[in-house]
Amino acid sequence: MAKPKKQITAAPKDVGEALAEIEQPKMNWKVLGLIGLALAVVWIIAGILQPTIGYVGLIVAGVLTVVAAGFLAWVWRLTRKSADIAAILKGATDKESRLAALEQLRARQSPGGKDALNAVAQAQLVAQEDPAEAIRILEAIDIKKAPAVVQDDVRANLAMFYLVAGRSRDARELANEIRLDRQPQARAKAMYAAVVAEAFARTGDAEEARKLLETYDPKDKEYGQVSGMLLRAQVYTYAATRKLGRAREAMEQLLDVDPNMVAAFVQKGNRPELTRLAKQVLAEAGALPKQKMRVRTR
Repeated sequence: MAKPKKQITAAPKDVGEALAEIEQPKMNWKVLGLIGLALAVVWIIAGILQPTIGYVGLIVAGVLTVVAAGFLAWVWRLTRKSADIAAILKGATDKESRLAALEQLRARQSPGGKDALNAVAQAQLVAQEDPAEAIRILEAIDIKKAPAVVQDDVRANLAMFYLVAGRSRDARELANEIRLDRQPQARAKAMYAAVVAEAFARTGDAEEARKLLETYDPKDKEYGQVSGMLLRAQVYTYAATRKLGRAREAMEQLLDVDPNMVAAFVQKGNRPELTRLAKQVLAEAGALPKQKMRVRTR
């Protein structure tokens, strides 16, 4: 029985589906609990030492409590803003709703486009139809002035767009600054890992890329659409380490996740061995149209 053909389209796999999978930001209650516990200990110690050091300890405890409260309020506002933006993106399931979501984000953007979270969301919406515009939006962000918890989101998304555009050196500069330990959400962390690993593999550090990818299983359902990015990174990594058999395995798995990501390897600018491999995988799956033979007549 012949294998069913994989459908290849000009666009990536359903962007609406990918946006619908975006994780809702959540407060890290474990960390908040530890902060609260630490403050309670400080107050207890200040109370015990009050007869000895007077009210100094209580004043210090009060100052620390005010600082902690200010920090928690800031985290709460940032989390709520992230959740609101995620909700807007989740509703962008087709071209019309993406345009509507984009208008909402533009209306909420701060003067000068300084809201990094908002800019990342806009870039994700326009990336399908205008990758260059997505890059322009993110390049306009002053990453060092963005909140620390948002900086790596900007770096990872911009690096991803650079990689798709063939700008691996630019992607590597950003990947060097990304810290996976700062991202608590599993899917976002896997996305960071995929981007960092691919940037490493395409700029001469394939062994480091391999070590990083070994800690992420693309078959983990928690990763959703990010599985495709992990498999794409594996393809580049195994090809760079001369393990074309493993690269082929990763590409075949990628074909099941998103045939269009495999088709992208056929485009100009990719390594010749990856282009040949992609053509083979697509042809065997019946997804690569066969060229018609022209017969000349005299």
